[in-house]
Order: sequence, then structure tokens, then C-alpha cells
Amino acid sequence: MSAKVQVDDHLLADAVLGERIRLVARRGFVASLSTPVAAALLLYLSHAEHLVDVQPLYVWSVLITLIVIVNLACCLPQALAETPPANKQRWVYLYLGSKCLLGLGWGASVWFLMPIATPVFGMMVYIILSGICAMVVLVHSMFWTSVVVFLMGIYLPVLLYAVFYPQPLDVYVAIAGALYALLLIVYSGVVNRQLVRGVRAALQARMLTDALLEANTRAEQSLAALQAEHTRLQAALGTIRSMAHQDELTQLPNRRAAIAALNDQLMRWEDGQEVCSLIMLDIDYFKSINDAYGHDIGDDVLVALSRRLAAQLRPNDLLARFGGEEFIILLPGTRLQEAAVLARRLCTLLADSPLLSAPLSLAVTASFGVTQLKEGDGLHDWLRRADQAMYESKRMGRNQCTALH
Repeated sequence: MSAKVQVDDHLLADAVLGERIRLVARRGFVASLSTPVAAALLLYLSHAEHLVDVQPLYVWSVLITLIVIVNLACCLPQALAETPPANKQRWVYLYLGSKCLLGLGWGASVWFLMPIATPVFGMMVYIILSGICAMVVLVHSMFWTSVVVFLMGIYLPVLLYAVFYPQPLDVYVAIAGALYALLLIVYSGVVNRQLVRGVRAALQARMLTDALLEANTRAEQSLAALQAEHTRLQAALGTIRSMAHQDELTQLPNRRAAIAALNDQLMRWEDGQEVCSLIMLDIDYFKSINDAYGHDIGDDVLVALSRRLAAQLRPNDLLARFGGEEFIILLPGTRLQEAAVLARRLCTLLADSPLLSAPLSLAVTASFGVTQLKEGDGLHDWLRRADQAMYESKRMGRNQCTALH
């Protein structure tokens, strides 16, 4: 029986909204600082172009600064907060209102500045407005509606100015601005969908992980009622995570980790024909050991054998417990002849001296099969050939080593 772990759609939607608010508040806070820079640039250009009457520019600068302060008042507290606002929808409405106000403030710049502008200064005003629009799309696409209201806020004053004061440049800019705003709205919609999907996927994965951990917690608590030796819940969860890739008894990589390593080696073989050999071994008459001396002695045999083998291997070799009494040794960069020499040495090493000395002296042997990765091999082919070599050793009387090409 398997248990399904699901995420509540309402909780997920609320979490997605909270994460979007967090991201856009922090980005919006940084982006708001660009407005004073742009205003300062216009002030510099006004002096460079020797504008006769700069009072409208100062008035507009004060106006846009006040609007930026309103935007900062909306974004800054949430940018510094560790948790989303209690009323997320209310914050979104305030945020949209502040962006609409900021758009209108920038759009109103044409009413203040174009009557006093030289041709160069006028073009720079429109260029800066275009840059501000592009930056808003990049920063605020997490909320597509905010991009729309900001662009409409900028474009509406520009359009009205072109209607009431139909100078050629302003009319052309109004037409081009309409197309530009439309393209930015479409583009920001695409970006918004991708961003929201990404946030949703990340949060869903995090919530599923939390749900799985919670399910593990419940399972561990139930198990603790039956097994007094269980440690506290956090330690048990850590044990479960480590057991995903580690054999609990021998502390060697388990079958899952071994399969992953074999697949990695197959990929390296496909990429660069990196030679690699595989040894598979099985303890001889292990069932008889368990039957005669008990499973505790059998466990001691597995641990002692794994330590004796590991002491003979290189740092980049992989020794893994592949089954009950079955082990594999992955030998990167090793050809069949070298692997066979190593297997025979290990076979002799096991047979020459008792594996256990206490509580009883017990000699243990194993049957070895060796094969090298070759062209056309898949994981199943490689393992099957090693298994065939190992069983050939058993057929020949055990305590043997067989190599297959």
C-alpha cells in the first residue's frame, strides 16, 4: 500500500503569492532608486542644453521624488520583512496603486518638460521614459498587472500631450509609444507566466518535501513506539536520508548508490571511452554461516569482509554492498587483466587468514567474477556478464576468480 503526498492548492496559491510579494518588494525597492538618478540626469541635461526656464523641471523633480517616497513606503517594509504581509491582497492593491502613481508621475514629465525642451532635451526625455518602461518590465513582471498599469500611466499623459499639442515629434512618439507599450505588455505577460510557473514549481517542490518529511516523522514516531532504541526524531530522519545511499550495516554505498555510480561510468564511457572494470563477489556458504552461528555472526562477517576488501582498494575505487552477501567493486581506469589480478589477490587474502577472531575464529571465502566495460554495453549487459563470471567461479568449486571479456 502506498501513501500519496499532495499539496493543498489553496496553501500553495497563498505561498506563491507571498513569494511573489517578497521578490517584487525587494526588486522594487532597488529599482525605485533609479528614479532619482534619471531625474538628476535630466537636471544635468537641462544645464548642458542651457534651458531658459528650468522651474518646471524642478517642480516635476519634486513631484517624482514624492511619488518615489510613496513607492518606497510600500516596498521597503516588505523588502526588509522576513514574512509576507498579513493581508496579501491589500498589499497587492497598494503596490498596484503605487506603480500606477509612479507611471503617471513619469508620464506627466512631458507636460512639465516638453514646453521648455530643446530638440535634444526632448529626445532624451523620451529615451529615458523608454528605458524606465523597459526596466519596469524586467523588475516588476512578477505582477503583470503592475506592468500594465505602469505603462498605461506613462502612456496616457504622453498621448494626451500629443492630442492637445500635436507637434510632429510628439505625435510620432505617441504612435511609437503605443506600439512599444503593447510589445512590452505582451512580453511582460510571457515573462510573468514563466516567473510564476517557476516560483510555483519551486514552492510546490519545497512543500512536497516538507510533506514527505512530515510523513517520515509520523512513520518514525510509530516505529519509536515499537523500538525503544530509536533516537530522537531528527536523528532518525537523518538516518533515513543517509540510508538512501548507504548500507546501514557495513556503511558502504548500497545498491542504489552503486547503480548510480555504474550509470555515471557508462556515461563517461560513451563520452570518452574511459576504460573501467567491474568485480562482483559473493560470500561462499553464507547461509550456512547464518544457520550455524546466527545472524549476529553473519553481520560481523559482512562488516569484517567489507573492511578487509576496502583496505586493499584505491581511493577512487568503489566498494558497494549490492545485495545480502553480494558485493561489487568498480575500478575506473582499470583494464580486465589488472582487475583480474586484483580479484585473485583479494580472493587469496580472504582465504589465507580467518576473517573473524572473536567470539570465534571463522575462515570465510568468496567467489569472484570480473569483466570490463566494452562497446555496446548497457547497465544490464555489464552486470549480467559480471554475474555470469561470478557464478562460473561458484560452479568451479567456489573460492575462485573468473574473468569474462
